[in-house]
This record gives sequence, C-alpha cells and structure tokens, in this order.
Amino acid sequence: MEQIKKIRKCYSCGATLQCDDPSKEGYVNKEVLENPTQNFLFCNRCFEAERFSSVSNEPYIDEEFIEVIKQAKEKGCLIVYVVNLFSFETSFSKELTELISGGNILVVGTKFDLLPEGTSLYDTSEYVAHRFRVAGLKIKSEDVMITTKQDDDSIQETLTRIFELKNGKDVFIIGQSDSGKTALISAFLKIYSNLSNGNIMTHEYKSTNLKVMEIPLNNRSSMYETPGISITNSILFGLDAKTLKSIYLTKPVKAREMSISEHQSLFIGGLGIIEVLEGDKATFTCYFHDNVQLRKSHITDVEKKFISLNSKGQLNPSLNRIKSTKDMEIFDITFQNKKPIARDIGFAGLGWVTINSTNQKLRIYVPKGVAIYTSRPKVKND
Repeated sequence: MEQIKKIRKCYSCGATLQCDDPSKEGYVNKEVLENPTQNFLFCNRCFEAERFSSVSNEPYIDEEFIEVIKQAKEKGCLIVYVVNLFSFETSFSKELTELISGGNILVVGTKFDLLPEGTSLYDTSEYVAHRFRVAGLKIKSEDVMITTKQDDDSIQETLTRIFELKNGKDVFIIGQSDSGKTALISAFLKIYSNLSNGNIMTHEYKSTNLKVMEIPLNNRSSMYETPGISITNSILFGLDAKTLKSIYLTKPVKAREMSISEHQSLFIGGLGIIEVLEGDKATFTCYFHDNVQLRKSHITDVEKKFISLNSKGQLNPSLNRIKSTKDMEIFDITFQNKKPIARDIGFAGLGWVTINSTNQKLRIYVPKGVAIYTSRPKVKND
C-alpha cells in the first residue's frame, strides 16, 4: 500500500529539511523534523540567524549616507543623532553604529509630547542613553537633550549645546525618517542668526549623490541635515494612507491594561499577536494608539482565528498583506525571574507593552520584516 509523505521545507530559506548531514543545507535535528505538531520549521542555520535577540530586523542604510558620515567622523565633526522618543529602539544599524562609535555625538530626543502624561524628563534621558549603550555607543544621560513642542527653551538649550560641542567643526544631523529632524531644524531656524557670507541651500554632498541641506553657522562651519534613515523595519512602512492616519500618534499615548493567562493571547489589532505559551498570569500595560484594538483570545488555533478575523476586517486596523502566518515574523521570548521584573516588548513604529515578568514563555507575531525589541521600561509606573 502506497504512502504519501510530505517533504518539509525550511520556512526561511526554502531548503528541503533533512536530519542526516549537518554540513549540508536544510539540516535540522531529527526530533524537531519528526514532530507532527510543528506547522513550520527553520533549518538549524536559519534558526540561528533568525533567533530572537534584543532587537530584530535592522533598518536599511544607504551606502552614500554611510560615506557622508564616514567623512564627517574623519574630520571630527559633531554628529547629532535625532530620535523619536516614542519609537526609536529599532533604528540602530550595526554598520552605522560601528562607524560613529567613538565619535563626537550628541543625542536629541524629540516628540517627548507623545509619551504618557507625567513622564519624567530625567528618566527619559536615562532610558535613551541606556538604549544607545545597548546598541554599542558610549552615551551618558548628559549626552542626551530632550526637546518638547511647547518649550522654546529646550530648543535654545539644544542649539547652545551644539555650539559648545562642535569645536569649530561642521555639524551633521542624522536620524531615522519620522525622527523629527525637519521639525527640529525648523525650530532652530526661528532663533538662528547667519554669521556667515553664505546662504542656506540644498545640494549634493561632495563626492556623493546624496542631497543635504546646508545651513552656514559661520564662515568656517555649517550644519548639514541628512536624509532620514530608512524605516522599512517599522510597522508604519507600507501602510495605506487611511490606516496610517488612524494609528499615527499626535497626542500623548494612554496606557491600557490587559491581563493574559497561560494559553491566552492578545491580538493587537490586525498587526500583531502576543501569546502566553507557558507560565504565570501577566498584566500587560499597552501603549498604542487608542484606535488599535486590543482583543483577548484562547491559543487554540490562534493563527487561523487571527488570519480569519483580519481578512474579514474584524480587527482594527486590519492589514491586507497578511494572508497567512507565512506573512508574519514569529519570535519566542522566555522570562525566568525569581521575582517580578518589569520589561518592555516593543513593536517598531506602533508602540510597546510593559510586562511584570516572572516565569513566562511568550510568542510574538508581527508582519514580515517588522522589528521588535525588549528593554527595561521606557515609562516608570510608580
């Protein structure tokens, strides 16, 4: 009697899975390959490459941008790294980080107004410096300036600090798209005095095709605004205009709490899932736009249920490009703490949840290419 056996392939690279030769492509441990409950599998090589770390899916960095920053560092110029305080944790590129490491760096945090009301400026500076250190850059809290939309003094203080640190050299403003660079430059220009014989202009930076805006500071130095670093690893990238507008924050985010027990899941609109696979009941403090629907579900057939609800537009917002779990990244996070420790789990561009973790194993689903991260809490809840 004939038997039909399905040939299983690696979910990431597509290689035929095999458990005979570790040196050949598609190798996976025998007990994993023969487990009938596993709907999709990675070969060992892809599993190592895809394994969850503190940050996933780095942004793309243009080679000409790298060349501009390389020249800036070689000349000892001041690099002002602008970050959107609501969502910057996954904007670090290993290549860019290695390039500017050891350079003259000032960090400017914008969009403080989007954080929950009552958030501490001091705690935020400490958090930003911590995230930069995690990325491999030696930044202290005093190297971080926080600007707020309503406070002209913070703009003046930042500009003053730039002049203190630039040592007569040029200044290069860098940051991801939507970091607030343009708004920051506009605020600078309101209090800017041109002490040179030149004019503000946009042109291609020397030896590259990269366009920069040059603002003369005096006859010896200029400030250059560089194009925004790609945010292709953000959940906001590629959204249709209507969906983007519905979840794009313009006012302080409000915390929402959801208690999730073992074998339950939390749907974050049609944009992501958090499952509690094992462990203690946990309270998730969620920081997303109010229009992002939070919905609890049991884990049984959670993928099918999520895909079905999303395809029918019954999750808000729904994402048309998610047709199956093959259109999603999947990560497992295991917490093993003797006492509750607060940790953030963030979704690039969308927001984050804070969990008081003890012994939980979580599974996170996000759209393909979207980065997630874990960190100490961005917002302290006393």
